[in-house]
This record gives sequence, C-alpha cells and structure tokens, in this order.
Amino acid sequence: MTRCRSRGRRGWCDQEALAGAVPPVPCPHRVRSEVRRVKVYLSSTVSDLEKYRAAVLARLRKLPLDVIAMEDYAAFDERPLEKCLADVASCDVYVGLFAFRYGYVPDVGPQNPDGRSITELEYRKAGEAGRKRLIFLVEDGASWPMGHVDALTDPAAPSATGIKRLRDELKKVHGIGWFTNPGDLAADVVSAVAADLQLPPGALAPPRPVAEPPHPRKLVHDLHLLHAPKDRDAAAQLAAAVGAMWNVTTSSTALLTSTPQEMLTLDRAVTAARTVGLLLSPPLTTMLGENPDRTRRVLNLARARTGRPLLGINAPGSDPGTAAADAAQWGITETLTESATLTLPNRLHAALLQTIGLQRPDHEIGLPVVVVAMTGTEADDLLGTASGQVRDIIEGLGLPPESIRARYGTTRADWKPFGAEGLTAGQVLESAVSGVNDPDLLLRGRKIRLQPYLFDDLLSYDLAHSLVFQDISRNGCLVVADELSLLQPDLDAAFRASPLYEGPQVSLITLSPGDPAAGTPHELIRSVLAERLHHTHHRFGNALDPLCEMNVASRRHLDRWLRTSLPQTLDAYRNARPSADKARRLEEELGTRPTGAMARLITEG
Repeated sequence: MTRCRSRGRRGWCDQEALAGAVPPVPCPHRVRSEVRRVKVYLSSTVSDLEKYRAAVLARLRKLPLDVIAMEDYAAFDERPLEKCLADVASCDVYVGLFAFRYGYVPDVGPQNPDGRSITELEYRKAGEAGRKRLIFLVEDGASWPMGHVDALTDPAAPSATGIKRLRDELKKVHGIGWFTNPGDLAADVVSAVAADLQLPPGALAPPRPVAEPPHPRKLVHDLHLLHAPKDRDAAAQLAAAVGAMWNVTTSSTALLTSTPQEMLTLDRAVTAARTVGLLLSPPLTTMLGENPDRTRRVLNLARARTGRPLLGINAPGSDPGTAAADAAQWGITETLTESATLTLPNRLHAALLQTIGLQRPDHEIGLPVVVVAMTGTEADDLLGTASGQVRDIIEGLGLPPESIRARYGTTRADWKPFGAEGLTAGQVLESAVSGVNDPDLLLRGRKIRLQPYLFDDLLSYDLAHSLVFQDISRNGCLVVADELSLLQPDLDAAFRASPLYEGPQVSLITLSPGDPAAGTPHELIRSVLAERLHHTHHRFGNALDPLCEMNVASRRHLDRWLRTSLPQTLDAYRNARPSADKARRLEEELGTRPTGAMARLITEG
C-alpha cells in the first residue's frame, strides 16, 4: 500500500493493484474529487417568456448545478444554432418551456432540413442525445397577450401551425407541468429538477412533472361545436383555425341524442364547455327538422348548462338567408357569417372574446343546481284550491294572496325567494356564489360556475334525462327548494320520486316564505314538510348533515350556508364511492374478486 495524493486529498490505496486490474480501476480518491456539477439546459422562446425564464433561472441557480441558458449568448432568438445544439447534447437535464410562439427559424440546411424553429430543434436534440426532458406548457385556456400568439398575429404563417403541432406532440409524448404565472412555474421546475438529482445511481428515470388531475366538472373547453356529419371537415378546419387561442371541441352526433346514455354523454360534454355553437348548413337544417322534439331537448340542455345563448355559425358556402331563418326557428339569436373583410375564424374569435373574454379562470368548476319552485300558473292553482293544512299555512302567513302570487313568474327561474321586490332565485344564487368565489382560501383557487338543471325535465317524466339526474344526485349538486312550492302536489310528488330526494351527495336547502321564528304558520310548515320529506328532515334534524339546511328565510343565512357547503359539494366528485355494479362486472370478467387497490378505481359515475 502506498500513500497517494489526488487534488489535495490524502489516503492509502494499492496503486499497483488498481493499475493492473482489467479494466484498470481509477483511484477512488480521484473519482470522488472529480465529480462534476450537473448541467441543466433551459430552452424556450424569449420575448413572450422573459419574466418566466428570469423566475426559473433565479431559482435554479440556487441549486448546486450549472445552468445553461440563452441569456449567456450575445443574441437571444437568433443565437448560433450549432452552439445551442452542442450545449443541449452536453447537458444532463433539458427543461423546455412552451407558450404560443414557435420562435426563430434558422435557415434551412444540413442541421435544419425541415425548417424547424430553434426551440423545437433543441427539444429534439435532447431526445436524440438521450437526455431527460422536463416539459412545461402554458395552460391551453390561460389568459395570454394576443401579441405573443402566432395564430393571431399571423394566422397564415407556418409558425401558427408549427407551435400548435409541437404543443399537441408534447402533450401526447410527455407528462406535462402546466403553468400560468412565473412564481408557480419556478417552484415546479425546481421541484422536478431537484427530484431528478436526488435519484440514486442506476435508478429509473424520475416521474415527469404532472399536473393534478383536473376536477371532473372542470370547464376545459371554450366552445363545443355541434354540426352535421357531412360538415365534419369544415368543423375541424374552423376549430383548428382558432385553436391557438380557444379550446374547441366538435361533435357530429350530439344532435342525434335520444337515449338516456347518449343524453348523459351530451351533458358531460356540454358541462365541460363555456359555450355551445351550431355550424349552420343545409345538412344541419335537415337533421334538425327530422325530429323537432329531439332537437329542442338537445338545444334546451345546451342553453341551460352554459347559461348563454347558442352561437350560430354559418358554414362556408351556405346561404346566409337560410341560415338566419334556421337560427330564428331554433331560438339562436346570434349568427356569424363570413364577409369580404372578415373571415369566419376571425368572426368566431371576436364572438368568443365578447362572450367569454380572455380572463378565463384557470380552475373554473361547474356546479349543477336545481331550483324547485312553482310557476305563476301553478301558484294560482295552489292558492285557489288549497285546503286543510295547506290552506291554514297560506292563510297563516298573513300576506295578501297577490303578494304571495307575485313571488312566482312565467318560469321556475322567475321565483323570488325573499319577496316580490327582491331578486330571482338565479340572481340570488349568482350573488352568493360570487361571494364564495372571492376569498380564494375557501375554494383553494377554484371558481364556481353554476350550471342549471331544469326541474321541468323531472316533471315531464322524460326518461331521456333519467341518467343525467342520477349522475348529479350521486356525484354532487345543489338543490334550492321553495317550501311553499313543495306543498304543490305535482312538484311534491316529482321531487320525492326523483334521485334528488335521497341523493347521497345532494346539497339541499329549503327557503321559507317568511320568518320561521314567528311561530305559526311556520311551525305547521315544518311539521308538514317533516311528514312529507322524512328523508330530508332526518338529514337536517337527526343526522345534522351540514349539506342539508331547512327553513331558511334570509339571504344572509343562505350565504352563510353556501359558504360552508359549496366547497364540500365541489369535492364530492373527487370522493366518489366504489360502484358495486362495476365491481361485479369486473369480477365476472377477470374471474377474481377486485383488490382494495382495484376498488379505488371502480367508482360510481
């Protein structure tokens, strides 16, 4: 054994034995002393992501590693391609940030035969060199400066299709880390890189940064476009033309919806979108007219869920006059038509800007809500034919019949729960939800958007909606009921026969026509409702279920309850219970009983 020195380190080792080994073994002291720092290459376009890059670099450079970035070059977007690709090949970890710009495209040549941007070439070089690639994308629906979106600044340029093609590929090939602001992006990049550096030698590659799975009722699409099967290509081209800014889905079968399962599929597609449009054309005119009842059912569902008028889009080559007539027939108030100065994609872009706006919430969650209330006609019938306990309650209110009648209007949505001079139920709920949305801590950054479900669909005994109401009752919804309306025989029977009555995840509140503390007739109302709605009364009075509240007579009380119950209602879908039916079918298919881990995947819905 001889003493050796390796860069200031002293230790004993058998240098002759090390040198004679096959293959030769280096001195362990030298191995330890020559461990190099890990290199991370940060790639992106610059002008649109300058602040994001600065935040990421500031955090990365606090770690024990070397960061290679374009800020080290003399020029940014027009940096030397050969140098960039060499740096990518020499790095250990590649971090790619992508927004809606394709970036500088070097001249076509041996290193760039396909005319790709330097950002895409860096990404592909990292893959060819076998480097770990951590990919982060701006969320598709994020608010983003229009001047930094290639599809808007120059829709006809190759860069507009280039960035969309690249983003689509990245989403298919990689687990994506989504970002919308510099601070969160910097934290996510550092976490991903740090996790990679902590892997033991020989371990598998680390899991790629993946965003939290979206809420099942998250609004992820801006427009759901319905069209005839013959217009499939035109719909796809229109969606692609605005796809850099707006997330558009298309369907050629939704207007043919008739069965309960098809209606449930349609409902889930529409509730994931912020608005719904129709591509008007002669084939669509024929389809709509073949079954008017089916058409009205589908269009009414779309209007109700989005809370917005349907958007009519005149298909290229179609007669504007015919399209306008079709639109009027089916209650479509706005129709977009291509003109000599504005292309159809530009018209659609402008319409979506006006309807939806650029400031779409990052985590907007749809909340099913059902209002159980009489129409004016039903109120007239109840007031004119009331007898027994119902008559005693109405008379005991001490209010003129016309004052009670004034609470109700042409539709159920016209019900004014807190007096004839007050707001409608929809306005009251929108105001309450705005208050819940305001403090971010209540919903953990999420925003609620009410998605009305019409109680008329239950009263009509339309079986096409049966699975839809079962779905929201099982997985989470809000029911607001007028206690006086629950005394109306038809509404009472329809409500108790519906899935809403005993739904395990239904948040239910009943609103009183007056002050419950005033004694009679409110004691009588409570007694009658307890007898009729025994399940609801048990939840409220015996089980003390926080998602069930009765006899509420003020907006303050309603707001207080909603502030507590809505976060739990939104979380109901995340806590879906195992489905016994699905477990049985899986057991039959596999020939074995599902394990606990498998059961967690077999949920209702």
